Amino acid sequence: MLLVTAVDGPSTAVAGSVARYTATAFNRPNPSEGDLARINWEVRCDGVRVTRAMHGGPQFEFAISPEYAGRTLLVMPFANSPTERVSVTTLIAGQQQPIDGPAEVALRIDGQRYFAQVNDGAEFFVGSDVSYQQRRGLMNTTPGTDVYAPQNYREQFGFWADVITPTAMAESRGSFHCLNTYDRAAFTFGFYQEAAHEPDENFVLLLRRLLLLPEAAFYFPDLTLSGGHVAQSTPDGTVQLEDRSSSAALMTYLNPDADRVGRHEAEIAAKFVHWAENNEHNRATQVAFAIEQQRQKFADYARRYDLDGTEDSVCIVVADIRHQGRARSSVIEQALAAADPLNALLEIGADSYPERIQTLRSEIERMTEDGILGHHSYSLTNRDFVLD
Repeated sequence: MLLVTAVDGPSTAVAGSVARYTATAFNRPNPSEGDLARINWEVRCDGVRVTRAMHGGPQFEFAISPEYAGRTLLVMPFANSPTERVSVTTLIAGQQQPIDGPAEVALRIDGQRYFAQVNDGAEFFVGSDVSYQQRRGLMNTTPGTDVYAPQNYREQFGFWADVITPTAMAESRGSFHCLNTYDRAAFTFGFYQEAAHEPDENFVLLLRRLLLLPEAAFYFPDLTLSGGHVAQSTPDGTVQLEDRSSSAALMTYLNPDADRVGRHEAEIAAKFVHWAENNEHNRATQVAFAIEQQRQKFADYARRYDLDGTEDSVCIVVADIRHQGRARSSVIEQALAAADPLNALLEIGADSYPERIQTLRSEIERMTEDGILGHHSYSLTNRDFVLD
Protein backbone atom coordinates (compact mmCIF):
# COMPACT_ATOMS: atom_id res chain seq x y z
CA MET A 1 0.00 0.00 0.00
CA LEU A 2 1.28 3.43 -0.93
CA LEU A 3 1.86 5.70 2.09
CA VAL A 4 2.64 9.40 2.08
CA THR A 5 5.81 10.26 4.01
CA ALA A 6 6.12 14.00 3.30
CA VAL A 7 3.88 16.89 2.27
CA ASP A 8 4.50 20.46 1.19
CA GLY A 9 2.26 23.49 1.60
CA PRO A 10 2.15 27.10 2.80
CA SER A 11 2.98 27.99 6.39
CA THR A 12 0.74 31.07 6.15
CA ALA A 13 -2.25 32.01 4.02
CA VAL A 14 -4.93 34.68 3.82
CA ALA A 15 -8.65 34.18 4.29
CA GLY A 16 -10.33 34.25 0.89
CA SER A 17 -7.39 32.65 -0.91
CA VAL A 18 -6.82 29.08 -2.09
CA ALA A 19 -4.02 27.13 -0.39
CA ARG A 20 -2.29 24.38 -2.39
CA TYR A 21 -0.71 21.28 -0.89
CA THR A 22 1.32 18.49 -2.50
CA ALA A 23 2.28 15.01 -1.30
CA THR A 24 6.00 14.98 -2.09
CA ALA A 25 7.43 11.68 -0.80
CA PHE A 26 6.18 8.12 -0.42
CA ASN A 27 7.13 4.80 1.13
CA ARG A 28 8.16 3.45 -2.28
CA PRO A 29 9.67 5.01 -5.41
CA ASN A 30 7.77 5.77 -8.62
CA PRO A 31 4.20 5.16 -7.43
CA SER A 32 1.64 4.46 -10.14
CA GLU A 33 -0.94 7.04 -11.19
CA GLY A 34 -3.65 4.79 -9.76
CA ASP A 35 -2.00 4.73 -6.32
CA LEU A 36 -1.45 8.47 -6.38
CA ALA A 37 -5.09 9.06 -7.27
CA ARG A 38 -6.17 7.24 -4.10
CA ILE A 39 -4.45 9.66 -1.73
CA ASN A 40 -6.92 11.20 0.73
CA TRP A 41 -6.73 14.55 2.53
CA GLU A 42 -8.03 15.79 5.87
CA VAL A 43 -8.12 19.38 7.08
CA ARG A 44 -8.55 20.33 10.74
CA CYS A 45 -9.10 23.82 12.08
CA ASP A 46 -8.17 24.34 15.73
CA GLY A 47 -8.45 20.59 16.21
CA VAL A 48 -11.82 20.20 14.47
CA ARG A 49 -12.06 18.26 11.21
CA VAL A 50 -13.55 20.62 8.65
CA THR A 51 -13.17 18.53 5.51
CA ARG A 52 -12.08 15.12 4.33
CA ALA A 53 -11.43 14.67 0.60
CA MET A 54 -11.36 11.00 -0.38
CA HIS A 55 -9.23 10.04 -3.38
CA GLY A 56 -8.18 13.64 -3.84
CA GLY A 57 -4.88 12.72 -5.49
CA PRO A 58 -1.35 13.99 -4.76
CA GLN A 59 -2.32 17.66 -5.09
CA PHE A 60 -4.99 19.27 -2.95
CA GLU A 61 -6.50 22.75 -3.04
CA PHE A 62 -8.37 24.19 -0.07
CA ALA A 63 -10.47 27.34 -0.31
CA ILE A 64 -9.93 29.31 2.88
CA SER A 65 -13.26 30.71 4.05
CA PRO A 66 -13.46 33.90 6.12
CA GLU A 67 -14.28 31.97 9.30
CA TYR A 68 -10.73 30.57 9.33
CA ALA A 69 -9.17 34.04 9.78
CA GLY A 70 -6.90 34.07 12.80
CA ARG A 71 -7.05 30.29 13.13
CA THR A 72 -4.67 27.41 12.41
CA LEU A 73 -5.20 24.71 9.78
CA LEU A 74 -3.63 21.26 9.94
CA VAL A 75 -3.58 19.59 6.50
CA MET A 76 -2.80 15.86 6.25
CA PRO A 77 -2.59 13.52 3.22
CA PHE A 78 -3.20 9.87 4.07
CA ALA A 79 -3.99 6.38 2.81
CA ASN A 80 -5.71 4.78 5.82
CA SER A 81 -5.81 7.38 8.57
CA PRO A 82 -4.37 10.89 8.92
CA THR A 83 -1.42 11.56 11.18
CA GLU A 84 0.17 14.79 12.38
CA ARG A 85 3.56 13.23 11.60
CA VAL A 86 2.82 13.88 7.92
CA SER A 87 1.14 17.26 7.86
CA VAL A 88 1.40 20.97 7.12
CA THR A 89 0.41 23.65 9.62
CA THR A 90 -0.96 26.81 8.00
CA LEU A 91 -1.60 29.99 9.99
CA ILE A 92 -4.45 32.03 8.49
CA ALA A 93 -3.84 35.77 8.58
CA GLY A 94 -6.56 38.25 9.48
CA GLN A 95 -9.17 38.69 12.15
CA GLN A 96 -12.79 37.66 12.24
CA GLN A 97 -15.29 40.47 12.01
CA PRO A 98 -16.91 41.27 15.38
CA ILE A 99 -20.44 40.00 15.82
CA ASP A 100 -23.11 42.01 17.60
CA GLY A 101 -24.57 40.13 20.46
CA PRO A 102 -25.18 38.10 22.34
CA ALA A 103 -28.52 36.74 21.16
CA GLU A 104 -31.31 37.43 23.64
CA VAL A 105 -34.34 35.15 23.29
CA ALA A 106 -37.88 36.16 24.19
CA LEU A 107 -40.33 33.24 24.29
CA ARG A 108 -44.09 33.16 23.77
CA ILE A 109 -46.13 30.03 24.44
CA ASP A 110 -49.48 29.54 22.73
CA GLY A 111 -50.96 26.30 24.04
CA GLN A 112 -48.42 23.65 23.00
CA ARG A 113 -46.69 25.87 20.46
CA TYR A 114 -43.51 27.82 21.25
CA PHE A 115 -42.58 31.03 19.45
CA ALA A 116 -39.54 33.26 19.91
CA GLN A 117 -37.88 36.54 19.03
CA VAL A 118 -34.13 37.08 18.94
CA ASN A 119 -33.05 40.59 19.95
CA ASP A 120 -36.49 42.07 19.14
CA GLY A 121 -36.44 40.64 15.61
CA ALA A 122 -39.39 39.04 13.85
CA GLU A 123 -41.21 36.33 15.77
CA PHE A 124 -40.75 32.76 14.52
CA PHE A 125 -42.00 29.28 15.34
CA VAL A 126 -39.66 27.19 17.49
CA GLY A 127 -41.61 23.96 17.93
CA SER A 128 -44.56 22.17 19.46
CA ASP A 129 -44.51 20.54 22.89
CA VAL A 130 -45.07 16.82 22.23
CA SER A 131 -44.84 13.61 24.25
CA TYR A 132 -43.05 10.41 23.30
CA GLN A 133 -43.12 7.42 25.63
CA GLN A 134 -42.01 8.84 29.01
CA ARG A 135 -40.41 11.97 27.55
CA ARG A 136 -41.53 15.41 26.44
CA GLY A 137 -39.84 17.84 24.12
CA LEU A 138 -40.13 20.14 21.14
CA MET A 139 -40.78 19.17 17.54
CA ASN A 140 -40.47 21.39 14.48
CA THR A 141 -41.04 19.72 11.11
CA THR A 142 -42.38 22.83 9.35
CA PRO A 143 -40.03 23.77 6.48
CA GLY A 144 -38.72 27.31 6.46
CA THR A 145 -38.11 29.71 3.61
CA ASP A 146 -34.90 27.94 2.52
CA VAL A 147 -34.98 24.14 2.16
CA TYR A 148 -32.44 21.71 0.80
CA ALA A 149 -32.40 21.59 -3.00
CA PRO A 150 -29.71 19.41 -4.61
CA GLN A 151 -29.34 21.63 -7.66
CA ASN A 152 -27.91 24.33 -5.39
CA TYR A 153 -25.02 22.06 -4.39
CA ARG A 154 -24.22 19.96 -7.49
CA GLU A 155 -21.47 22.29 -8.65
CA GLN A 156 -19.64 21.77 -5.35
CA PHE A 157 -20.49 18.15 -4.56
CA GLY A 158 -21.56 16.58 -7.86
CA PHE A 159 -23.75 13.48 -7.71
CA TRP A 160 -23.49 13.33 -3.91
CA ALA A 161 -25.87 16.29 -3.70
CA ASP A 162 -28.50 13.96 -5.19
CA VAL A 163 -27.46 10.85 -3.24
CA ILE A 164 -28.47 12.42 0.07
CA THR A 165 -31.75 13.86 -1.22
CA PRO A 166 -34.16 10.94 -0.51
CA THR A 167 -33.03 10.65 3.10
CA ALA A 168 -33.06 14.43 3.57
CA MET A 169 -36.66 14.56 2.34
CA ALA A 170 -37.63 11.60 4.55
CA GLU A 171 -35.98 13.11 7.62
CA SER A 172 -37.00 16.74 7.38
CA ARG A 173 -38.59 17.58 4.01
CA GLY A 174 -35.33 19.42 3.49
CA SER A 175 -35.85 21.78 6.44
CA PHE A 176 -32.54 23.08 7.76
CA HIS A 177 -34.14 23.90 11.13
CA CYS A 178 -35.93 20.57 11.65
CA LEU A 179 -35.93 19.95 15.41
CA ASN A 180 -36.59 17.07 17.83
CA THR A 181 -35.88 17.21 21.57
CA TYR A 182 -38.38 14.59 22.73
CA ASP A 183 -36.57 11.26 22.42
CA ARG A 184 -33.54 9.60 23.99
CA ALA A 185 -31.12 11.56 21.80
CA ALA A 186 -32.13 14.70 23.78
CA PHE A 187 -31.43 16.94 20.77
CA THR A 188 -31.68 16.16 17.06
CA PHE A 189 -31.30 18.93 14.56
CA GLY A 190 -30.93 19.92 10.93
CA PHE A 191 -32.01 18.84 7.48
CA TYR A 192 -30.26 15.48 7.90
CA GLN A 193 -31.39 15.10 11.53
CA GLU A 194 -28.11 14.69 13.37
CA ALA A 195 -28.57 13.34 16.92
CA ALA A 196 -26.59 14.34 20.02
CA HIS A 197 -26.54 11.05 21.93
CA GLU A 198 -23.68 9.37 20.06
CA PRO A 199 -20.24 10.58 21.19
CA ASP A 200 -17.83 11.69 18.51
CA GLU A 201 -20.54 11.28 15.88
CA ASN A 202 -23.40 13.08 14.14
CA PHE A 203 -24.60 16.23 15.95
CA VAL A 204 -21.49 16.37 18.15
CA LEU A 205 -19.25 16.59 15.08
CA LEU A 206 -21.61 19.03 13.37
CA LEU A 207 -21.69 21.31 16.41
CA ARG A 208 -17.89 21.43 16.50
CA ARG A 209 -17.97 22.63 12.90
CA LEU A 210 -20.72 25.18 13.60
CA LEU A 211 -18.75 26.62 16.52
CA LEU A 212 -16.00 27.59 14.06
CA LEU A 213 -18.41 29.96 12.30
CA PRO A 214 -18.18 33.62 13.32
CA GLU A 215 -21.90 33.69 14.12
CA ALA A 216 -21.38 31.10 16.87
CA ALA A 217 -20.27 33.84 19.27
CA PHE A 218 -23.61 35.62 18.74
CA TYR A 219 -25.79 32.59 19.41
CA PHE A 220 -23.67 30.69 21.92
CA PRO A 221 -21.13 32.99 23.59
CA ASP A 222 -20.73 30.48 26.42
CA LEU A 223 -19.67 27.64 24.09
CA THR A 224 -16.14 27.23 22.82
CA LEU A 225 -13.76 24.60 21.49
CA SER A 226 -11.17 23.06 23.77
CA GLY A 227 -8.75 20.61 22.20
CA GLY A 228 -11.18 20.11 19.34
CA HIS A 229 -14.12 19.33 21.67
CA VAL A 230 -17.20 21.33 22.65
CA ALA A 231 -16.76 23.11 25.97
CA GLN A 232 -18.69 25.61 28.07
CA SER A 233 -17.24 28.72 29.65
CA THR A 234 -18.50 29.00 33.25
CA PRO A 235 -17.64 31.28 36.20
CA ASP A 236 -15.55 28.41 37.52
CA GLY A 237 -13.64 27.90 34.29
CA THR A 238 -14.01 25.97 31.03
CA VAL A 239 -15.89 22.66 31.26
CA GLN A 240 -15.59 20.14 28.42
CA LEU A 241 -19.04 18.83 27.45
CA GLU A 242 -18.12 15.87 25.27
CA ASP A 243 -15.30 13.52 24.40
CA ARG A 244 -14.79 10.33 22.44
CA SER A 245 -16.61 8.21 25.02
CA SER A 246 -19.55 10.37 26.10
CA SER A 247 -21.78 13.27 25.04
CA ALA A 248 -23.92 13.15 28.21
CA ALA A 249 -22.86 16.58 29.49
CA LEU A 250 -23.59 18.14 26.09
CA MET A 251 -27.01 16.48 26.01
CA THR A 252 -27.74 17.96 29.44
CA TYR A 253 -26.62 21.40 28.27
CA LEU A 254 -28.94 21.20 25.25
CA ASN A 255 -31.89 19.62 27.04
CA PRO A 256 -31.70 19.34 30.83
CA ASP A 257 -35.30 18.16 31.36
CA ALA A 258 -36.38 14.88 29.79
CA ASP A 259 -39.95 14.98 31.12
CA ARG A 260 -40.89 18.57 30.27
CA VAL A 261 -40.00 21.49 28.03
CA GLY A 262 -37.98 23.84 30.20
CA ARG A 263 -37.06 27.43 29.41
CA HIS A 264 -33.39 26.60 28.80
CA GLU A 265 -34.30 23.87 26.33
CA ALA A 266 -36.69 26.20 24.47
CA GLU A 267 -34.11 29.00 24.30
CA ILE A 268 -31.42 26.65 22.99
CA ALA A 269 -33.84 25.30 20.37
CA ALA A 270 -34.84 28.83 19.37
CA LYS A 271 -31.22 29.83 18.80
CA PHE A 272 -30.54 26.84 16.56
CA VAL A 273 -33.75 27.36 14.58
CA HIS A 274 -33.01 31.07 14.10
CA TRP A 275 -29.37 30.42 13.16
CA ALA A 276 -30.26 27.85 10.49
CA GLU A 277 -33.10 29.91 9.09
CA ASN A 278 -31.16 33.17 8.87
CA ASN A 279 -27.58 32.22 8.07
CA GLU A 280 -26.29 30.69 4.83
CA HIS A 281 -23.03 29.62 6.49
CA ASN A 282 -24.99 27.43 8.88
CA ARG A 283 -26.90 25.78 6.04
CA ALA A 284 -23.78 25.30 3.92
CA THR A 285 -22.02 23.70 6.88
CA GLN A 286 -24.93 21.30 7.40
CA VAL A 287 -24.79 20.20 3.76
CA ALA A 288 -21.02 19.83 3.58
CA PHE A 289 -21.02 17.86 6.83
CA ALA A 290 -23.83 15.52 5.77
CA ILE A 291 -22.20 14.72 2.43
CA GLU A 292 -18.78 14.19 3.99
CA GLN A 293 -20.22 11.85 6.62
CA GLN A 294 -22.27 9.89 4.10
CA ARG A 295 -19.32 9.46 1.75
CA GLN A 296 -17.39 7.89 4.59
CA LYS A 297 -20.31 5.73 5.71
CA PHE A 298 -21.11 4.52 2.18
CA ALA A 299 -17.62 3.04 1.97
CA ASP A 300 -18.28 1.21 5.25
CA TYR A 301 -21.66 -0.03 4.00
CA ALA A 302 -20.12 -1.19 0.72
CA ARG A 303 -17.66 -3.37 2.61
CA ARG A 304 -20.23 -4.60 5.13
CA TYR A 305 -22.97 -5.48 2.62
CA ASP A 306 -20.89 -6.19 -0.51
CA LEU A 307 -22.28 -3.19 -2.39
CA ASP A 308 -19.33 -2.78 -4.75
CA GLY A 309 -20.88 -2.34 -8.21
CA THR A 310 -24.42 -1.99 -6.82
CA GLU A 311 -26.85 0.47 -8.40
CA ASP A 312 -27.28 3.89 -6.81
CA SER A 313 -30.90 3.56 -5.61
CA VAL A 314 -30.19 0.32 -3.74
CA CYS A 315 -27.20 1.88 -1.99
CA ILE A 316 -29.28 4.91 -1.04
CA VAL A 317 -31.94 2.80 0.66
CA VAL A 318 -29.35 0.74 2.55
CA ALA A 319 -27.83 3.97 3.84
CA ASP A 320 -31.24 5.31 4.81
CA ILE A 321 -32.03 2.17 6.82
CA ARG A 322 -28.74 2.52 8.65
CA HIS A 323 -29.21 6.27 9.17
CA GLN A 324 -32.58 5.74 10.83
CA GLY A 325 -31.53 2.45 12.45
CA ARG A 326 -34.75 0.67 11.54
CA ALA A 327 -33.32 -2.81 10.86
CA ARG A 328 -30.49 -5.12 11.79
CA SER A 329 -27.78 -6.02 9.31
CA SER A 330 -29.19 -9.52 8.88
CA VAL A 331 -32.48 -8.03 7.66
CA ILE A 332 -30.64 -5.80 5.19
CA GLU A 333 -28.60 -8.74 3.90
CA GLN A 334 -31.74 -10.81 3.39
CA ALA A 335 -33.34 -8.02 1.36
CA LEU A 336 -30.22 -7.57 -0.76
CA ALA A 337 -30.37 -11.28 -1.65
CA ALA A 338 -33.96 -10.98 -2.94
CA ALA A 339 -34.86 -11.09 -6.63
CA ASP A 340 -35.81 -7.40 -6.46
CA PRO A 341 -33.50 -5.94 -3.77
CA LEU A 342 -34.73 -2.35 -4.13
CA ASN A 343 -38.34 -3.20 -3.37
CA ALA A 344 -37.32 -5.68 -0.69
CA LEU A 345 -35.30 -2.95 1.05
CA LEU A 346 -38.16 -0.49 0.73
CA GLU A 347 -40.47 -2.95 2.47
CA ILE A 348 -38.30 -2.85 5.59
CA GLY A 349 -40.12 -0.70 8.13
CA ALA A 350 -43.12 -0.08 5.87
CA ASP A 351 -45.58 -1.00 8.64
CA SER A 352 -43.89 1.04 11.37
CA TYR A 353 -42.79 4.02 9.24
CA PRO A 354 -45.24 4.20 6.31
CA GLU A 355 -44.79 7.93 5.69
CA ARG A 356 -41.01 7.71 5.59
CA ILE A 357 -41.05 4.69 3.25
CA GLN A 358 -43.54 6.39 0.95
CA THR A 359 -41.32 9.48 0.81
CA LEU A 360 -38.27 7.35 -0.04
CA ARG A 361 -40.20 5.49 -2.71
CA SER A 362 -41.61 8.62 -4.32
CA GLU A 363 -38.27 10.46 -4.25
CA ILE A 364 -36.42 7.53 -5.82
CA GLU A 365 -39.11 7.09 -8.47
CA ARG A 366 -39.09 10.82 -9.27
CA MET A 367 -35.31 10.99 -9.48
CA THR A 368 -35.21 7.87 -11.66
CA GLU A 369 -37.82 9.29 -14.03
CA ASP A 370 -35.82 12.52 -14.20
CA GLY A 371 -32.71 10.56 -15.18
CA ILE A 372 -30.81 11.42 -12.01
CA LEU A 373 -30.79 7.90 -10.57
CA GLY A 374 -30.27 4.69 -12.47
CA HIS A 375 -26.99 5.59 -14.17
CA HIS A 376 -24.46 5.18 -11.36
CA SER A 377 -23.12 2.33 -9.28
CA TYR A 378 -20.93 2.40 -6.21
CA SER A 379 -17.23 1.69 -6.64
CA LEU A 380 -15.40 0.66 -3.50
CA THR A 381 -12.07 1.18 -5.26
CA ASN A 382 -12.95 4.81 -5.98
CA ARG A 383 -15.02 5.20 -2.80
CA ASP A 384 -17.48 7.01 -5.00
CA PHE A 385 -20.35 6.54 -7.43
CA VAL A 386 -19.27 6.02 -11.03
CA LEU A 387 -21.22 6.16 -14.26
CA ASP A 388 -22.30 2.74 -15.54
